[in-house]
Amino acid sequence: MANSTDLFSPLQSELDQLAQTLDVQSVLIMRSTPTHMRVEATGGPAEKIYQVGAEGKKGSAFSEAHELYCERVVDTGNPLFVEDSSQDPEWDGNEDQVEFGLVNYLGYPLRDASGEVFGTVCILNDVPRTYEESDKAAIETLLDQAESILQEATTLSS
Repeated sequence: MANSTDLFSPLQSELDQLAQTLDVQSVLIMRSTPTHMRVEATGGPAEKIYQVGAEGKKGSAFSEAHELYCERVVDTGNPLFVEDSSQDPEWDGNEDQVEFGLVNYLGYPLRDASGEVFGTVCILNDVPRTYEESDKAAIETLLDQAESILQEATTLSS
């Protein structure tokens, strides 16, 4: 059963459904802080690993930390796909691979109402794989829903 902060609770069923449809270990909504990436919503079998509120250290803030996949997405504002981190010198040894055995990543920047990158919507898996256009479209639908929630929250707080 998916879990999320109150902000993203309307998306809980979508998180688990997407993880099941794509047969991946984790579907996440992540928030970027100056020093960490924080889990805002989690779905799929790996939600016991990625619990709401859990944080990963950013490589830019901690010299001992490897750059996180989501950190790259936030820093560049561009999607990132890593088919198999264990075969990619740039990503081999990252926290998700070493600690959790998750070698496959696809993530998109999640933007707030002002266009600033809030965090990411991403998926992780324990086996290398590629994604069809229909898979990417499903992830982008979740991204659109998350961005709508951020825009509504911004409007309500203004």
